[in-house]
Amino acid sequence: MKKSLMAEKAIDSSRNRYPYCVVWTPLPLITWLIPFIGHMGICTSAGIIRDFAGPYFVSEDNMGFGNPTKYWQLSPSQAESATWDSAVHQASEEYGKRMVMNLSSLPSPYLGHP
Repeated sequence: MKKSLMAEKAIDSSRNRYPYCVVWTPLPLITWLIPFIGHMGICTSAGIIRDFAGPYFVSEDNMGFGNPTKYWQLSPSQAESATWDSAVHQASEEYGKRMVMNLSSLPSPYLGHP
């Protein structure tokens, strides 16, 4: 990758920009008791966070339970920006029409799982 493209895809936690990442934040009380339980979101190629924030609502850039405390960057070299962003948008639109109770199901379509 070119140097400018690498800089563009860099993590910037001060601005909450996590390109090509799955992000995680704790759920108050629940995570204190069961540490591996939390709230997840997925980010566009520009690092904008999308997460299922409630029934029929997928938020953009405002996670339902606070800013991410952990992130996992997927390999940007394995995806094209337009394809990645299209998949993020399409899944967000679909989940915005659903009454979803399993909060971890939102990232699944982005990762190639039903």
